[in-house]
Amino acid sequence: MERAALHLYQLYDLSDSIDLEVAADLLAADTTRMRPIATRGGSIDMPQLPLEISMGQPQVTLAGSALRGRLHARIYDLGILSLRLMLPLPENCTWDDAADLLGQAQSYSPSVMAIFDQALVTLRETLDPAFVRPNTTVRSEDYRILLVERLGEGKPAAQLARDPLLLRVALGERRPLSDAVRALAVPLSYYEDDLMLLTWTSAVVIEPEAGARDDATFLLEFANVQLLAFRTYDAEVERDLARITPRLARDRTGRRIWSGTTTRFLHEIHGLIADITDASTRAENALKVTEDVYWNRVYTAALSVLRVEVWRTGIAEGLSVLRQTASLLNDEVEAARTTLLEGLVILLILLELIVAVLGLRH
Repeated sequence: MERAALHLYQLYDLSDSIDLEVAADLLAADTTRMRPIATRGGSIDMPQLPLEISMGQPQVTLAGSALRGRLHARIYDLGILSLRLMLPLPENCTWDDAADLLGQAQSYSPSVMAIFDQALVTLRETLDPAFVRPNTTVRSEDYRILLVERLGEGKPAAQLARDPLLLRVALGERRPLSDAVRALAVPLSYYEDDLMLLTWTSAVVIEPEAGARDDATFLLEFANVQLLAFRTYDAEVERDLARITPRLARDRTGRRIWSGTTTRFLHEIHGLIADITDASTRAENALKVTEDVYWNRVYTAALSVLRVEVWRTGIAEGLSVLRQTASLLNDEVEAARTTLLEGLVILLILLELIVAVLGLRH
């Protein structure tokens, strides 16, 4: 590799959403809007482009090498903050060296985490007025990308898709891997001189074109943003179900139905369903690949490798339980009202009979 860089990502889910206009004012002139993605004849539609801010040039040590990097932050309206530490590697870095670097980066060192933690504290304090419904529990996600700008002499990038050494680099493994492990990585290529090898913890991107490099890394970053968002929504559904379930038996008694407690409980469940559906829909529709087949494959492959569908399914199942619960409670309320109306009708008939009998006696 003649020129390459290691990108270390740490993402945090801080709130239900972030008002980007307010955030831009709070950060003053230090922020820029990302450019719209449009390369290779296609486009990617993103209604709310994130804000990007540069946060200095920290130095870290990885695999015995002192590396001077650049720290950038992206602020998404989904309430997520993405920190990216870009570390240029020494020239003519070998694949073995890259495997060592990625292997050590699979679990961030205290010095790397200290950089991320300090940036998180600074941005949370600055952006606090822009947060909408801050999260009580802040969840995080990490990812790594080895970005190769110039490969050097040898095989074209596209022919390295099944190279055992490259797979070892992508997985951050130092030991030889079995042939079966190849199924755990997804190779993608457009030209002879580019290649993407995706795994669930990291990726190798060989791309000589600057614009395509930016697009590829952004799509991988946003796939992790969606993963983190759906993880949070799934946890919220689980928490709501755990809170609601014990109340079901209490709120199904006749006295509570007549007092209106069950109706209020039903409205609460409907509110939860609406909030979770709205949040998950925002995350689902935050980015759409409109025309470019290749970028669509990249984005879809990233979501698949990161197992985003598992969390989507968990949210859908939780929402289904909430809807069924609301339906059962609604049926019980309606049944209770029907019983009341039937009782009133019977009572009115009895009253009419009593009045008639009394009238006959007189």
